[in-house]
Amino acid sequence: MRSRLWKRIGIGIISVVVLLGGYMLWLTNQAQNESVVDAFQSRLQSDEKDAIRVGDAFIRTSLDGTAFQGPQSLVYQTDNFEGPMQTADWWSSAAWVPFTGSLYPQPLTAKGYPSGLGIDSPEMIASPTRFHSLYSDSGKELLVGGQELTAKDVRVDGYGDWSVDLMFENKEKSKRMRVTLAHGSPYAYFSYEGTKPQVTFSSEPNLYYTSSDGAVLGVTVNDRHYGVFAPSGTAWLKQSSLAYIADTSSESAYLSVALLPDNSSTTIETFAQYAYNFITDTTVKWSYDEKKSTVVTSYSVDTKAQEGKSKGTIFALFPHQWKNTSASLMPYTYSSPRGTMKVVVGTSFDTQLIYRGILPYLPNFDTDLSQLNKLADELMVTQPLVKPSPEAEGTYWYGKNYGRLAQALPIVKQLGRDEDAKTIREAIQSDMEAAFSEQTNRQRIAYYDPQWGTINLYPTSFGADMVLNDHHFHYGYWVYAAAMLAYDDPTWVANDRYGSIIELLIRDYANWSHEDQSEQVFPFLRHFDPYEGHSWASGNAADGSGYSPGNNQESSSEAILAAAAMILWGDATGNREIRDAGIYLYTTEVESVRQYWYDVDGDNFPPDYDKSYVPLVFSSGGEYRTWWTNNPEEVRLINALPFTAASLYLGWDAANARENYVEMVAENDGPPQEWRDLAWMYEALFDSEAAMSKVNGGAYLSEYGESKLHTYQWISDLQVLGAVDMEVVADSPTYAAFKKGEKSTYIAFNSSSRERVVTFTAVDSGEVLFKLTVPASSVAWQTQ
Repeated sequence: MRSRLWKRIGIGIISVVVLLGGYMLWLTNQAQNESVVDAFQSRLQSDEKDAIRVGDAFIRTSLDGTAFQGPQSLVYQTDNFEGPMQTADWWSSAAWVPFTGSLYPQPLTAKGYPSGLGIDSPEMIASPTRFHSLYSDSGKELLVGGQELTAKDVRVDGYGDWSVDLMFENKEKSKRMRVTLAHGSPYAYFSYEGTKPQVTFSSEPNLYYTSSDGAVLGVTVNDRHYGVFAPSGTAWLKQSSLAYIADTSSESAYLSVALLPDNSSTTIETFAQYAYNFITDTTVKWSYDEKKSTVVTSYSVDTKAQEGKSKGTIFALFPHQWKNTSASLMPYTYSSPRGTMKVVVGTSFDTQLIYRGILPYLPNFDTDLSQLNKLADELMVTQPLVKPSPEAEGTYWYGKNYGRLAQALPIVKQLGRDEDAKTIREAIQSDMEAAFSEQTNRQRIAYYDPQWGTINLYPTSFGADMVLNDHHFHYGYWVYAAAMLAYDDPTWVANDRYGSIIELLIRDYANWSHEDQSEQVFPFLRHFDPYEGHSWASGNAADGSGYSPGNNQESSSEAILAAAAMILWGDATGNREIRDAGIYLYTTEVESVRQYWYDVDGDNFPPDYDKSYVPLVFSSGGEYRTWWTNNPEEVRLINALPFTAASLYLGWDAANARENYVEMVAENDGPPQEWRDLAWMYEALFDSEAAMSKVNGGAYLSEYGESKLHTYQWISDLQVLGAVDMEVVADSPTYAAFKKGEKSTYIAFNSSSRERVVTFTAVDSGEVLFKLTVPASSVAWQTQ
């Protein structure tokens, strides 16, 4: 009895110690998180002039005396708006230009005008090389405004995680219309002061439905069906065959318009049940279950009932959502540039995705060590290690250098070349430090712009400075390299050295905090679209090039690198908030890229588009080209570079990868010439033997962000490992599982100071397949 009692007491003490240890780690992480951003915010509010010190880094708060330019000072926001302005979103043009660019919330599209909000559902037009469902000024089907309201501009009045509030107001401020649009919502919501709702159609509508009190109208315009929902008791006054005014007795007039999937009375009556529940906020939350290696994402809305007491709304889900939800789907669908959207009803829905792990690096498996050493010699004699840019110097090209060196670092370490590893670390560190120093004669600086809540690193390019393009592309390389340094040298990444500035760069492109927006220094998830499940690259999403495609993203693989960098940084520094946010972003973006860039299921691209892949995704569609060339190698591989141990998702579907490669070679009229090394690394995902024969076939030039050392190791490793085993997960954030023939290889990295056991299990059954003991601060693997 006594022995059992003492055993229970002992177990209880151990449990308390473990819980206290976990709580203390949580408190430490919280304190670290708060100290970085809070210290920065307090210094912004202090009397410090020109530059703020964060650790050993300096961030300027003025560009005076420099040759650099920042973003425009005018932000189109109302006086009610508080906090940093969101950029790089589907609606971001509203903050940059007086009357918005084309907006693609989907399934409807919209645009702001002095006379109101245009609404449309444009037809998909596809060819073998492009597809678009483009909003056009002349093609809009409805214009919703206010009687005698001419807005002086359209301003952002607020926003949620995937919704935006827009204000239309006349110069005298006596008439105003507030509009709410949300990604995935078939509704547009309107509220009025000093004016009555007015709807103007582009052509005479077919009125196919009227509610018993006359307040709800079902109309068909150009074969598209809409529901117009006014307050109960509203009388619609017909001004002409095209224009109607809602004569409502409500003290505060309001209206909602919905794009309907068909023109049946049952459908419009179903949509009417939710038409008066105006969306007031949209929120995304995520959770990472390390034991099951799953990511659950919850999408929820707050609504205000203008009539009645009901709650909830109708959501239209994109393919990456409805393919991964257990929510009950209604019998309605919409077409969109991302594929078929399916409908659910409620205040929220969840999706669940498998996180298949990443690694900071691949071990040197049965690689020819003499060849690796030869290639390491070649790398180290190339001076300087941080090479001059092939174009004008800038943040992106510095980052490409850091990425190349960060991939080489663990390879030379495994070769026992400690001095070379030290040289590489110092090359990255000294060059990054130059960007954060006061001693650069203002040739390289970091600058915080309070109007937009952003950090610009100068010099820069690709519109990263003036319209805030591509911050995730640029800073992802910096954070990834810093994470690799953090595994080796924790002192350099301490908050009182350079850890704070690295975290601020993460917050700039992917601020994960859901604190009160008015108190934030950076907007929430600047580049990532929580509802569409991937990033956008254009900071202002403005119309251009003679048409209005909304926002865009080309190099999805660099967006994924930015998420992987967060995982590794959080892992290396013990910051689980950043790590788990990175896992959410990585897992979700990988799924969306597979759906919308590679169409792995073959059901999202229009039939007339004859490629298996689209390199440039727009809000309105996609195009088979890049921003700078139509060269097939670059067109294909811009969505593969840079290759890291987080790039293995590119080979999850070997047949799709092979098809993509074969198409590239055919379009190129022969083997790759421009980016041969990248092409071979991609080929190794489905045919490593063929790729190795090409690497060994003769001299070649490496792509700017690659090294021959890393290319050789990557292909050699895949010869040994085979393909990613899609049926296996592990209870660790840093793992991978491979299968070649009958042999399985399990790999895990342990960043902690203690040995740990990583358990690999079968996805479907949960059966334990293997337990791998991983030493502290090490990578381990086992083949069986």
